[in-house]
Amino acid sequence: MLRLQHLSIVRGTRTLYDNVNLVASDGERIALVGENGSGKSSLFAAILGELSPESGTIDVPELVSEVAQSVEETDREALQYVLEGHAPLVAAQAEQFAAHESGDDMRIAAAAAHLAEINEGAVKAQALTIMNGLGFLPGDENRTVREFSGGWRNRLALARCLINPAQLLLLDEPTNHLDIDSLIWLEAWLKRLTCTVIIISHDREFLDRAVQTTWAVEDGTITRYGGNYSFYEMQRVQNLRLQEANRKAYERTAAHLKSYIERFRYKATKARQAQSRIKMLERLEVVEPVRSATSWRFAFEQPERMPTQLVTLEDVAAGYGENRVLSGVNLCIRSGERIGVLGVNGAGKSTLIKTLVGKLEPLHGTVRDGQGLQIGYFAQHQLEALDPDETPLDVMKRKALLVREQQLRDHLGKFRFSGDKVDTLIGVLSGGEKARLALALIVWDKPNLIVLDEPTNHLDMATREALTVALSSFEGTLLLVSHDRHLLRSVCDKLILVHDGAVTEYDGDLDDYAAFVLQHRKLSQTADKPVTPQQASAGINRKEQRKLEALERNRIAALKKPLLAKLAKVEKEMGKVSEELASLDAQLADTAWYEKTPAETVADVTRRRGEAAGVLEELEAQWLEVSEQIEACV
Repeated sequence: MLRLQHLSIVRGTRTLYDNVNLVASDGERIALVGENGSGKSSLFAAILGELSPESGTIDVPELVSEVAQSVEETDREALQYVLEGHAPLVAAQAEQFAAHESGDDMRIAAAAAHLAEINEGAVKAQALTIMNGLGFLPGDENRTVREFSGGWRNRLALARCLINPAQLLLLDEPTNHLDIDSLIWLEAWLKRLTCTVIIISHDREFLDRAVQTTWAVEDGTITRYGGNYSFYEMQRVQNLRLQEANRKAYERTAAHLKSYIERFRYKATKARQAQSRIKMLERLEVVEPVRSATSWRFAFEQPERMPTQLVTLEDVAAGYGENRVLSGVNLCIRSGERIGVLGVNGAGKSTLIKTLVGKLEPLHGTVRDGQGLQIGYFAQHQLEALDPDETPLDVMKRKALLVREQQLRDHLGKFRFSGDKVDTLIGVLSGGEKARLALALIVWDKPNLIVLDEPTNHLDMATREALTVALSSFEGTLLLVSHDRHLLRSVCDKLILVHDGAVTEYDGDLDDYAAFVLQHRKLSQTADKPVTPQQASAGINRKEQRKLEALERNRIAALKKPLLAKLAKVEKEMGKVSEELASLDAQLADTAWYEKTPAETVADVTRRRGEAAGVLEELEAQWLEVSEQIEACV
């Protein structure tokens, strides 16, 4: 169990949060959310003992596992590197070595028994399962860590963290370098764990599916919400609305009391009542006005031309030299289409994109551009290609030679490059700031086809939401590769699948694809050769499948029955409390009511209103918890 008691953390002269009291129960899966710089990573550092709190205490379980932020280039084999994350196995191996060095037969026997109890073979099998789930191919376990690229080394670090049988698992942006297939597997894996898990992530759908509780770093403290990220967002909006309503009610009450005091405080017959109003005014809590931090928004401009067919691929083979990645690709991208591209890492999604936008010549076949085609292309390598010695303004000046500087500054300002930020060297910008600059360059060109290859890797939640809104309102054509399923769901109405060297239209939705991924991995682990999507979807024969489906429906119905009854009871109680709350709100909103009502009654009604709001919040939390239990009955 993790326990934070009266915790205060300070960085420099800034207090990140103060007097935090929270408990993470065994097996609880928690999202840690908050704006960039709010102190999420600082909390992880404090839990790990790398940062000393200003005050308070942190009770931490004995065994904590985290994802290393950097992976050393080493000649150790990948499997060995992952296994070194299993603390009990490493300790048992060290003890066995020390026992043999000591020559003590009793110690040697005890060490051998302990190692046998841990079962090194089973741990290796589990490590291979995790590596497979994270996208590593058979044989990769024998490659050295040095041979992998930075993104794949991060996956090794994640595998090394997951293999550790910890009591507390800390995951800081675990999804950044995962494809959608590995992301789906990771969700399923985390649900099987019995330890406490705390996750920092900007992927809202991953958080919605992976966690039960949200800790929000906000307003100088950390607040617990009894639900996933979407529940937190909903509750936060409701709290802000309630805060605004309370502020207005305070202002009305205070204005009425002040008016009464000014009229009667010097009249002998009313002095006593006036003094009573003065004391009541002093007791009234001033409600802080809602801080409506305006959400950042930008827009892709209306394309100047829109060909009917933008890009056509006819019998295209694509790859690099002798390495043919894709074959027989026939694809036509038409005006107004919004296409999401699915497929595992290495399947050829980026190869397809580069061939389509002209960055890679086809090995065979024809790529035909429509007349007036204007492509806006975003890829991760473009961020690395930005000159670190230039500024955002320098880049815009090179792009638009004849445009006034003020117009370029105004354009950059739309992407949160204002003031001195436009003159900051690109080399010191964060990954998210470089991504915003790349988007600013795309928007300037007014493209009619936007092609985005993993655009959200470095973006925070606010920027992802701004991108989602901008793409949703874009009137041109879109081709999107992303592991962010919320973005894919929001902006794409068609899916294509890159798999086994081919590109085909995918008939299902993202939920169907998630089921396919899990089934495909399960069958591939037991098959002697790769499993096709059709085989994965078929799985077992139809007769046996129908029988199993019927049994499964009966099992789920039995599990759901008591939960549905409990949900109905909670909903009924929520209805009663909501009616009471509405009645009290109407009473408190009536200005004339204050003039004819004793101060004690006003205070009592205000108190009852606060209690009812608290009860409703608890009921809503219960409702969400039971709903999640019903949803989990699968």
